[in-house]
Amino acid sequence: MMLGTNKVNALMHKTYELICQLPAHTASERIERLLSKEGVKYTATDLGITSVRTPMVVLGIQPELYSHSNWVGLNPFVFVSGVALRFKEEENGRTTVTVRVNRLRALLWVAFWITCGSLAALAMPEPGGAILFIGIACAAWFGIVSFLGGYLIKKEISDRLNGGVDDQLAP
Repeated sequence: MMLGTNKVNALMHKTYELICQLPAHTASERIERLLSKEGVKYTATDLGITSVRTPMVVLGIQPELYSHSNWVGLNPFVFVSGVALRFKEEENGRTTVTVRVNRLRALLWVAFWITCGSLAALAMPEPGGAILFIGIACAAWFGIVSFLGGYLIKKEISDRLNGGVDDQLAP
């Protein structure tokens, strides 16, 4: 039973480790600004930030879905249930930032799209329906879970920590 729980936990939570040249306090301030700008409610301690609520978007016309912080134009924090960051200052002046993303909401969106794809596939002839179902399932998984719920969050946080983008893209 424990093995199944570990697999679900590994699927639902993704952990990244980033290293930056900033002191932990400065890195924390930059991430706090990013989270506030993206509509994430959070609690902050000396060496950590934990989201309390991420923006919930159902309709494509809701402004919380969109962002000027990345090249895609979407707010990746909308697609995850939570994010937790821990800052650890190293002896060499660098800070190690551990980012843990709770992807439950992304997995639920994938389940929604797979259900829609299966309903559409049932109404189609045999090979076309199977191809449509597989295409929708793959696009949903890689687009929502892997890209929006993983890579894009890591990229936005990494950009803030490494000084590539701070608030320069804000409207």
